[in-house]
Amino acid sequence: MPHKKTERPIQIHFRVSKSEYDAIKNKVEKSGLSMSEFARKTFLDKKIVSAPPADFPALIIEVKRIGGNLNQLVRKLNALGIAHSSELKNCETEIRETERMLYRTFRPGKGDS
Repeated sequence: MPHKKTERPIQIHFRVSKSEYDAIKNKVEKSGLSMSEFARKTFLDKKIVSAPPADFPALIIEVKRIGGNLNQLVRKLNALGIAHSSELKNCETEIRETERMLYRTFRPGKGDS
């Protein structure tokens, strides 16, 4: 079932200078929102975050790949009876935390509440 958009029959118009428009447009572009959605969030005191970089999905894939490779290395060392060093385990933990940080920072819908 398709999601029905909230009806918004009332329009608000106001004037701004060229420099104000340029500043607003810049912020809107950084947010990744439409001008209308940006204005609604601003007027309603909702948090607005910058859109993630265009290469964000590729970055997440790469971080996961590195983490997976490191995890396989640690498992192989354990299977061979070689005690893995705490440095490897710390690296794996840091990679996973980096992945979580990226998701927390750029997760879809952040600030929508």
